[in-house]
Amino acid sequence: MVPHPPKDDRSSSYPQLRRWQRLALILYTILLAAVSLLPSSGLPKIPDWTELFSPDKVAHFGAYAIFALLLSLELYQIYSRRGIAYSIFVAAAFGALMEVLQGLTGLGREADYVDMVANLIGAVVGGLVFWLALLLYTKAYSAERA
Repeated sequence: MVPHPPKDDRSSSYPQLRRWQRLALILYTILLAAVSLLPSSGLPKIPDWTELFSPDKVAHFGAYAIFALLLSLELYQIYSRRGIAYSIFVAAAFGALMEVLQGLTGLGREADYVDMVANLIGAVVGGLVFWLALLLYTKAYSAERA
């Protein structure tokens, strides 16, 4: 288990930081749901510069990587390392749900299983980036205290 660094004199600002993290997570979740469910005619057209890494798939990947990263920030505080796994699962499940809802809403959007895969890969990478950053931070903090 990765140890939590001890709190120091700056711990009084910790609850305020947690509130900002939680607000960022909530606002981003709302934004992600809104953008996912908008009619496709309302979205800007992005030129397709490659077939393998289309801008749409890169956007899905990036959006869900950020989502998983924000979720990891929040859930790590509650569940420790398990929170990272929960974050990956929740972000991937949310991405799958958004794709299913796009197919059901009748707003000119279609469910796309490749988008679902891009969402999943983004969620995994977002969780892994948080985990790696946590390891590096913990290692640097431990070296600083030694």
